[in-house]
Amino acid sequence: MGKSKKQTKAFTQTKESELLLKRYREDATALFKELNAPVLAKANDIEYRAFKRPYVGGGSDVLIILANGWYYPTPEVKLYFESTGTNEFKLMQNNSSAGFFLATYHSAQWTSGAGLINLGASITVEDAYGKHTVKVESL
Repeated sequence: MGKSKKQTKAFTQTKESELLLKRYREDATALFKELNAPVLAKANDIEYRAFKRPYVGGGSDVLIILANGWYYPTPEVKLYFESTGTNEFKLMQNNSSAGFFLATYHSAQWTSGAGLINLGASITVEDAYGKHTVKVESL
């Protein structure tokens, strides 16, 4: 049998109840952070393309990277690149707890903004499935 209204009211005013509520709030906060923490992208059929074009000032090239993949069921997701070193990148995603039973396509793009002196013929992009070598094409 459950507690009476009087017993429940009395319990909510105890130190034990206060500590239990605090623990539940901490657990909920930790779960929220975990769900929204950046992780390596887990999209299906991720395809990468990389391009270079001459920097307007000359002497070096600007790098442009594109990624495209799909999810099912679809989380609310944001894809983005992180630079991890010379010619090395990670494709990351931020998740939420929401999801939809649709197949949806997502993309990410990154540009160096300015010329890169040490841009090679290829770059490495890491996602949840491993590291991928991507040829850098000229525009």
